[in-house]
Amino acid sequence: MVLSSEDGWPYTQFRNETRSVDSNAEVGRGGVFNAQRSEDVYIRREVVRMWYIVEEQTRAWYIERKLVKPKSFVVVGTPGIGKSFACGSFLLYQLLHYKNKLLDVVAYFIRDSAYVIHNARPGVPGSVVLYSDQGAAVSKIKKMASCKRGFIIVDISKKGEDPSRELPTKFWPAVVLTSPDVNHYDSWVKDRGGIMVIVNCDDERDLVAFVAWRVLRGLPDKTEDNAGLWLDAEKILKEQLEVLNKRIQTVGPLPRFVLDDDKTFKQRETQVIAMLNGINENNRANYKGILSCKMNWQNDDVTHKLVKIMRVRFKTNDEDTFQCRALSFPIFSRLYKLMLVYLKRDAAAKMLIMSPEETVASLFEEYSFYALLQKEVLYSVSYMMKYLRREGEGRDVVSVLEGLHLNQLDLRGVEILPTARQRPIAECKYMVMYKPCIPNYPVVDAFFFVEGHPHKQRNGEKGADGRVKGEVWRGSNAVGEDARRPKKTIVMVQVTTSDKHPTSTTALVSFQKTIARNFAEWDTFSENLRWEMIYVNCPGMGTINERQVCEDADEVNRSADGAMAERKNAAKLWEGIHQWQVTISDSMSKDLALAQEEKAKSFISSLINPERAEETNEE
Repeated sequence: MVLSSEDGWPYTQFRNETRSVDSNAEVGRGGVFNAQRSEDVYIRREVVRMWYIVEEQTRAWYIERKLVKPKSFVVVGTPGIGKSFACGSFLLYQLLHYKNKLLDVVAYFIRDSAYVIHNARPGVPGSVVLYSDQGAAVSKIKKMASCKRGFIIVDISKKGEDPSRELPTKFWPAVVLTSPDVNHYDSWVKDRGGIMVIVNCDDERDLVAFVAWRVLRGLPDKTEDNAGLWLDAEKILKEQLEVLNKRIQTVGPLPRFVLDDDKTFKQRETQVIAMLNGINENNRANYKGILSCKMNWQNDDVTHKLVKIMRVRFKTNDEDTFQCRALSFPIFSRLYKLMLVYLKRDAAAKMLIMSPEETVASLFEEYSFYALLQKEVLYSVSYMMKYLRREGEGRDVVSVLEGLHLNQLDLRGVEILPTARQRPIAECKYMVMYKPCIPNYPVVDAFFFVEGHPHKQRNGEKGADGRVKGEVWRGSNAVGEDARRPKKTIVMVQVTTSDKHPTSTTALVSFQKTIARNFAEWDTFSENLRWEMIYVNCPGMGTINERQVCEDADEVNRSADGAMAERKNAAKLWEGIHQWQVTISDSMSKDLALAQEEKAKSFISSLINPERAEETNEE
């Protein structure tokens, strides 16, 4: 939806300015959102959601009389998404037209000024009064607050700025539009009990829709006579969408930078690249939280250039909450790989002053499954795993990892799984750790593929070194169709601090759909695929001792035949998944291959000089 006003909006100082990069800097004047003129405001779903929340409480105060005092709101969003222009303008429009102009006054505070907008009344035309001194505007509306219906909008655009505490929020509802900088709204929330409303970044589809509207608006209905006109427009649209996609990948889905001209985008791109290139030993701690989604918003370049906020699904006291995440998939991938480099250096340093088993435990405590990227760790894990038997199962099952030697257990790297809007990975690679970029990926934390199935042992006996007597089968004894299907195994990793980690058929169905979407050739690759799950417990925490269940507790969709069939197939798949548990602890010291000093030194050397290590392996 596009909202237009011939007189413009408070954010553009009610001027219909043409697009200007210079005037758009910082304050956003002139063609914000890359609209043709500053009178055009693109309204997306997140903006409408914000209005629904505000309207509900406004109705409860002025019409239903359910509240003791009006509600205040703090609308928070990532800088560059259009809080001021889109949210502010849409709020103003809706409030001025609310319930046949129920409100007498709407006060809009922005930058150093304030607009007090009076609705028209019988015999009295509407008017807009501009106050260059916000203090004078506050004094004026305080005098009106007890005798007129009103609403206050405060747009915070300066660092360290805080809404005036003199605003009459005991009489009028209010909305504060702000970035995630807590200094802007902390006292407001504490003093007035402001309700947090989180505005997510644009979905890629929102941005595509806006670009399509911008290119195609004004065109006549498509006919044979104007086919050429439409063909030209569609060509332009295709070109602009390609540019849009590249920009989103580079700087994130921020309209201020992806929808404006090349100069604005290039400036932002340069800033993002500079931030990533500037990561070093001294400041890396500032970035690690981005990967775990546990980072708080900081009023610095790290968060402004690389991070966005995202509303989480759960709520606290009926208010939105948010997490900080990387602005784009490539930014996340770059950060991830950089942090892995420092992880390896940490491991090398710790091996010089700590016992190997203490090093492993420490790595697991700090980086969870990342430690599995060290072949020495994975080697130890592979024969210390405890098989979790099914009910009635009389003997342990051999894992595909147990038939591999140290060098065969060397994972070749990490790849981040694409999001729903990303292109799928073209090829499923063996011995590559696949890690989701979202924290709520279903069922598993990570997984990797191993070529072959484990060699079946009649009695499950192991040699003196703990290794299985036999190798991994990479071929097949079958004939016909099965002989042409190579054997492979998926090893799934789930790190948990609990002694239980059940899942559900609904979650497993979601996992099946998600992994199929992640890989372009999944339907073919998943043929003749063996499934293994490893539950990794951290030392001093809970320990899983029994096979984990897959519950079918979803009663909502039981009437849908398709959903029932999917869950039945998921339950069948779960029954075929072999499960193991392992705890990384000090008790593994005698069995860890890292215990030998020479191997530790060799390991350190390979981390510090990876090119030399590759040459040695080739020889």
